[in-house]
Amino acid sequence: MQTLLFVGLTATLWSFLHSLFITHSWRRWQQRVFPALEPFSRLIYVVFSTLSLGAAFYWWRTLPETMLLDWTGSWQVLRWVGIVTALVFFALGARAYDNRAFLGLSQLVHHLQGTVGGEPEFSRGGVLGKVRHPWYTGTILFFIFALPVTDVNLVWRGVFIVYTLVGTELEERKLVVELGEKYSDYRREVGRFFPR
Repeated sequence: MQTLLFVGLTATLWSFLHSLFITHSWRRWQQRVFPALEPFSRLIYVVFSTLSLGAAFYWWRTLPETMLLDWTGSWQVLRWVGIVTALVFFALGARAYDNRAFLGLSQLVHHLQGTVGGEPEFSRGGVLGKVRHPWYTGTILFFIFALPVTDVNLVWRGVFIVYTLVGTELEERKLVVELGEKYSDYRREVGRFFPR
């Protein structure tokens, strides 16, 4: 039980830091205290998020686990439908988003060229005309279907699914403030995770 509590706490801590480091307040503080890092901030965020999550997954995989549900027999079909659907949402999202800006590469190139780049423009192109958050949809589906369910991964899956749901709502509130009525209309017209 204590192990599962630590798994839940580390997943929650990672989620908290992942959200904190992308807030406007954190970015303003970072710009004030470490202005030279500004062109690299998105890239640093992505690298830190990836490495810290990888370390957490590595640790969780070393823990003793009790199998709760395995995708055997005809359940394999459901599992692969879920995984393929998740991969489709990831791929469609990758086509719709500015991946270079997402990773922080555009910001780095602008800095090296001595130019100033803006934020990626709001887009409803591709899958974004049908689903507002295709990567979050893929993430939720992947967490549900990717692995057999054990006591350990049920805890971190649960934390990350709740984090994705809550984080999506918080992100959308931020986008309404930033983009105004344009994003409010988008919310009314396009489904959050699945097409309407």
